[in-house]
Amino acid sequence: MIALYPGAFKPPHRGHFNLVKALLSNTYSGALYDKDNYKEKGADLLGGSSGEKPKIDKVIIFVGGGERNGINKEESMSIWNIYAKYLGNVEILDGGANPMFAAKDYAQANPELEFVSVTGIRGDKDFVDLRRVTTFKNAPNVQGLALAAEPGSGVRATDFRNSILSGNLDTISDFFPEALSREEILNILTDLKDKIVADLKKKTKLKKELDAIIDK
Repeated sequence: MIALYPGAFKPPHRGHFNLVKALLSNTYSGALYDKDNYKEKGADLLGGSSGEKPKIDKVIIFVGGGERNGINKEESMSIWNIYAKYLGNVEILDGGANPMFAAKDYAQANPELEFVSVTGIRGDKDFVDLRRVTTFKNAPNVQGLALAAEPGSGVRATDFRNSILSGNLDTISDFFPEALSREEILNILTDLKDKIVADLKKKTKLKKELDAIIDK
């Protein structure tokens, strides 16, 4: 079974890494679901009840386009390629403007293969994300697979970006997979911080220019 994992990943962090690692080692807590029972399956999963667990042989990651705080798709794919060295059978693909559609197109182009589309959940507020399985309504070879967040993996990319600006390496390190070397973390951080700072300066300059126009 092949897992499709579409997302923005701006940037990919420890939670994303641990999810993929758990999938490939078959240690994940998850349940198959569809558009009609996603709330029920999600509640069961968060309550500790896991359903049928398919064995995942490969994970394909679809990285979405767009930019958040100066971090773009190319940057995210580069980080995933570093993570992939520690994960095993992982493929990182360009998810275009909509990574869900890219995953659907991939599944439709490979009708002889069986897939699951992965969505991680931390609480009942995330159940709405499970509805994305409707994207695959014309891809009968795809099922939904809900995954409960691994212990200690409940981090968000927004918090990651904010921590990068703090400059505290000890705090920031918590957002990275433990498998990475200090050198790899520092190299990623240097690049990310430059991108985020440049984006902030750009926005600050634009705001000042707009304020000047409004004040005239």
